[in-house]
Amino acid sequence: MAAGTAPTFGAAAATDYAEVGNGVNTFVVYKNTNAASRTVTVEMDHVTLSSGDAYPNKVYTLAADDGELWIPLRKEYADSTEAGIGRAVLLVTPAVTDVTVAVVRMG
Repeated sequence: MAAGTAPTFGAAAATDYAEVGNGVNTFVVYKNTNAASRTVTVEMDHVTLSSGDAYPNKVYTLAADDGELWIPLRKEYADSTEAGIGRAVLLVTPAVTDVTVAVVRMG
């Protein structure tokens, strides 16, 4: 039986960039060991709706005290202007103390 593997986590930054891959099997995983919850936002202001308005950001809550959050990185999240081709912009607020992050590809 294969032993498997685990993602390698690193310290999160207030602004992170992650490759979206094929838009189906790539996730960004945040862990929070701080006593306060955090907000993780996928910045979507690079996408324009047919009305001409900016597409709303995707906002997720990262729970306090061992919270874990898996965010699928869809192709439409890619912001080539700010993050580089095929990469998404991810913001953590109000602080990144005790928050770690990993990018995971399945399959």
